[in-house]
Amino acid sequence: MRYFFTCILLLFTLTFSSCKQRTANKEPLEKPENILNNPTSFSNYWYKDLKLSDDFIALSPSDSVIPKGEFLKQVATGEYLPLRLISGNPVYYELYKITTPIDPLITTWLKDLGTGAYNNYQWEGKALPAINYKDIDGNIYTQQTIKGKILVLNFWFIGCTACVAEMPDLNKLVNQYKNRKDILFVDIAINKEDSLKKFLSKRSFDYKTVSDPSGYLLKIFKIRAWPTQVVIDKNGNIVKILNGYNDDYKTLAALVQKVASS
Repeated sequence: MRYFFTCILLLFTLTFSSCKQRTANKEPLEKPENILNNPTSFSNYWYKDLKLSDDFIALSPSDSVIPKGEFLKQVATGEYLPLRLISGNPVYYELYKITTPIDPLITTWLKDLGTGAYNNYQWEGKALPAINYKDIDGNIYTQQTIKGKILVLNFWFIGCTACVAEMPDLNKLVNQYKNRKDILFVDIAINKEDSLKKFLSKRSFDYKTVSDPSGYLLKIFKIRAWPTQVVIDKNGNIVKILNGYNDDYKTLAALVQKVASS
């Protein structure tokens, strides 16, 4: 019996060591010195490889697993690069301590990136703040009218090039769920209603459009980039906030599919 437990203990130890070793041996998708070389290289890395709204395993500089919130707070200091490692699923990011001088613009971007991602992360699982909106077609959106429905919000404005460019993809998403009466697609713009009506008369956008020049939810969510998408489940809780250039249509589509299937 003692021999049996000794073997089990040995097997557990070897397994744990093996897993730890595989984590430690993960290589970065791109060398940090190349990413931090100049603003252009960092911008390319941000756009292509950084998906901090996704679920991932967060690692400290010493390769230990840490909470995602703590990871994002460290990125927000501007002192660490969120370094994506080569892996399948799950995805790994490691905090890379920046020890050499870099362009101040990159530091500013890192602070903004971390602050925005941490803010968004804090909203996950929280209730949608009280709303009382009316779209340009007269439909009303309150906690009562959206009860038991999935709500997909899109924050944008007329002068946002990226916001306008993604509209055809968002139309595809609306069309995909056109037979689902329990899913609402609503866009909230900071432009005045007459300007929105004029703009949308020349461009097809299948979301229901709300004019909110006051930026009510914009201020509550502390949205820092456009476009921004917010997905709310049937219980009225925020699933995720996706924003800026580092979150693409595929991420949104996969998230809506996941929530719609649950």
